Amino acid sequence: MSTRPDVIVETGIAHGGSLVLYASLCELLGHGHVVGVDVEIRPTNRAALEKHALFPRITLLEGSSIDPATFAEVRDAVAAAERVLVVLDSDHSREHVLQELRLYSTLVPVGSLLVVADGSIMRAVASAPEARPDWEWNNPLGAVDDFLAEHEGFVREDPAPLFDESSVQGDVTYSAGGWLRRVR
Repeated sequence: MSTRPDVIVETGIAHGGSLVLYASLCELLGHGHVVGVDVEIRPTNRAALEKHALFPRITLLEGSSIDPATFAEVRDAVAAAERVLVVLDSDHSREHVLQELRLYSTLVPVGSLLVVADGSIMRAVASAPEARPDWEWNNPLGAVDDFLAEHEGFVREDPAPLFDESSVQGDVTYSAGGWLRRVR
């Protein structure tokens, strides 16, 4: 984690697995805290997270990620942090993600990242069974395109390769095209 965030904010926590992963990384680095936001944190998931040994590094906030009251709680939770990394992984509709980008980008300092999940995979599976044809355009990457057209302070940046020995080419991520670095 070259960004070495003081706080990692994730919207859309589902069962909380990525929160525990981020908290584990913070623990290994000896630095950092995780804020998880979800419209509904199921009681069984909350209980499991609260029992986890790394829960002292986790703050759970329940509410819509784009609700002004919820965002105010998030902003308060990261107020003293100098370096904030944001991962948007909640409602994947274009309009919702665009609203999240507009809000949560204000938390990201110059040099840090805002990561938008699942846009390219939604486009790729738009014609698959159980998918929706509008996923071709109604997805997080569409929101990223809209946001970048509005905001000159962010640029798209592919993550550095993890393994140089592999013959795999391209991004190995569900967030392809969704890595945004704040440059001003």
